[in-house]
Order: sequence, then structure tokens, then C-alpha cells
Amino acid sequence: MLYKALKDISILLVEDNEMNTLLASAILQRTGANMAGANNGMEAIDLLREKKFDVVLMDLHLPVMNGFDTTKYIRETLRLDIPVIAITANVVNGEEKKCLESGMNGFISKPYSEKDLIDKIQECINTAGERETTTSQTAKNGNADLYSITTLKNICQGNQGMIVEMLTAFIKQVPATVKDIKSAYQTQDFHSLYIAAHNIKPNIDTLEINSLKENIRQIESYATHKKKNSDLLHLITVLDTTLLKVVDQLKTRELV
Repeated sequence: MLYKALKDISILLVEDNEMNTLLASAILQRTGANMAGANNGMEAIDLLREKKFDVVLMDLHLPVMNGFDTTKYIRETLRLDIPVIAITANVVNGEEKKCLESGMNGFISKPYSEKDLIDKIQECINTAGERETTTSQTAKNGNADLYSITTLKNICQGNQGMIVEMLTAFIKQVPATVKDIKSAYQTQDFHSLYIAAHNIKPNIDTLEINSLKENIRQIESYATHKKKNSDLLHLITVLDTTLLKVVDQLKTRELV
């Protein structure tokens, strides 16, 4: 089957198994995508420093640096929001949780079909494109910050001590809430997932974290309908990554 949905898309395949590399290459070349390869995590990081890619296909069990640590490095050190898709044969045996915690956007199980691979890549690229459009529009409006304390100032009537106290409480709350959300997702405890998402939603609104307003409501909706899938996994990953960035900005801008 011939696909052109990924024409001119730049894909980095991180895979140390030659047969798996050849299989993915055969599929991706038919789509018109541009593909580069890395045999391990360190090679992937070097390539990501040098060139812009649209998506990373990440094997989990790699020499030198495994897929989990590589993804964490991409998120925390390179600070890249590029979609990372795990390719694994063991996702049903507990690796799904590690994928989420390391910052991956989704996963595909081996062996995969041509359609499975292309659909997953297209899904992640489309989602990333929507986020990029939102970010670009925000920047054009002159407010590229991840948050705003304007609403909080109005609520506190300019009381700086109260503002600092509330921001400090939010910073303390974030790690615990994200941990609860991840744990509830992994155990399919949708009631706890809904409660954790619902509890932090007003804080996201108050701090005007606009990129997460729809995100947190979608997480609530998935929890309400008890749907555990890669879309929910992606929403939680974005929530985690964005909240960490907000906390960093709050610490350096508002609490100094």
C-alpha cells in the first residue's frame, strides 16, 4: 500500500536492530518522508542538536543510552517538545508506565503493520501541529508566556504576600498531582484520575495556563468515560511537561 501522508516529514528512527531498521525504512520511504537513523540514544541526541526533526521513533532497549533515558534527556536537557513514539514489544508488560514517565507521546507495539506505523506518526504530528499553531498565535498576541498572574492579582487585590503564598502552594501541589494522575492512569483508577484532574483545573484557569485549559478538560472527559488509550497518555505527558515548565518560570520570575 502506498502512502503519501508523510511526504517531506523529517523522521528520526532510533533503532539498533538492523532488520527492524530496514523494515521501518521500507515503510517510511514509500511515504515520501525524509528519514535519518541512530543506533543508540547518544547518537540520537547528537542528531537532534544538529537538525530539526518532526518526529522521533524510539526503540526502548538501546545500547549506550536506552529509549527512556534518551527521551528524558530530550525533554529535560534539550527542552524539545518533538513527538516521541516508543516502539516496543513489551508495552503490555509494564513499559507503558515508563513511556509516560519519560515523556513519550505514544507507543506502537512490534510487530506493527504499515498502516499502524503511519497512522501513529500522523496522529502525533497533527497533535504537535495544533500545539505549535496555538503557541505561534499566542506569541503574535504579545503574550508568549506559559502563564499569567493577572487573574491571581485581581483575586488577591494586589496583596503580594497572598500572591506569593498561593503560588508557593501551587508549586508544591504540582508534583503530587501529576504523580497521582500518572498512577491513576497506569492502574486504570479513573475515579482518582478524574479527582486529581478536577482538583488542579481551577489552578490552571487562575494562572491562565491557556495551553492546558482544554487539555485538563479532555483528561476529565476520558476519566469520566473510563477510556485509557494513547490519546489520554499524550494528554497526560503534555500536562506533565508544561506544568514543570510553569513551575520553573514561577520560581525564577515570581518568587525571587
